[in-house]
Amino acid sequence: MDAPDAPRTDAADATADAFALVGNEHRVAILRALLAAHADPETPYPTSFATLRERAGVDVSAQFAYHLDALVGAFVAKTGDGYRLRYPGWKAAAALAAGTYTDQRAFGPTAVPGECAHCRVAALHASYGDAWLTVACHGCERVLTRYPFPPGAAAAHLDDGGVDALLSAFDDRVRSHFALAVDGVCPECAGRTRTALAAVDDDASASQTATRGDGHAIHAVADCETCGNHLTLPVGCALLADPRTLALAADRGVDLVDRPYWRLPELVGDAHVDRTGTSPLEATVSLDADTTVTVTADLDVRHPGD
Repeated sequence: MDAPDAPRTDAADATADAFALVGNEHRVAILRALLAAHADPETPYPTSFATLRERAGVDVSAQFAYHLDALVGAFVAKTGDGYRLRYPGWKAAAALAAGTYTDQRAFGPTAVPGECAHCRVAALHASYGDAWLTVACHGCERVLTRYPFPPGAAAAHLDDGGVDALLSAFDDRVRSHFALAVDGVCPECAGRTRTALAAVDDDASASQTATRGDGHAIHAVADCETCGNHLTLPVGCALLADPRTLALAADRGVDLVDRPYWRLPELVGDAHVDRTGTSPLEATVSLDADTTVTVTADLDVRHPGD
């Protein structure tokens, strides 16, 4: 027997109504046209009724007015100079432009340059599908990174510069997302994240350790209190949010900036991370043989002498 539907709250009703507003090809065209007008220095923005109708490609004025009026308030603002996107309208239009709901670009596995940060064998390959990009190693069969990347942007980078261009943009995106999350800000909705170190149970089997989280016995996590976004990252990647660590590494000739983060043993390699505390949980990350920093239970970074 099916469980009864949960009662809808006012917030759920409002959210459903907002999504229903864009369930029409003319309204989608209007949002796309406003986004394009915002990016085009030759088009006035806010945009007049006539210019917007022309850019949206809706021939019948009354039909266009009906659909535009439906968007005003929730997604579009009407001003004395014309129409502009409100923030929810910009988010919806940007998601459409990114191909988030429609594009299905895929490739791989494709060989990519560099050595594995774990086994140090040059056997890396990348694959992309269902809006997720993965870099793994054929040598030790470890997944080095897996993170979402918008399909429209992936297609643009692939068309402009191939897999190398996509991986470069992916590295920049994930680094910035990790830094935000560790700093307490969700990279998806800007809500507050709860951050912590987490460890696989001491009595877990080897197979559990290999598949839990990012594949490490200890890892950093960030959970958004607003949208539920959950990020799991190697402990070393918590250092990307700490300018002192980046400067310290540079002083010692350790490059944590110019190479993709999944190729940096100092960030993702097991040999560079030691569990140094239990209550509370702490981890020490070695930048070189003589230099270590400590990541605390709440992902603060401590340097020697702090």
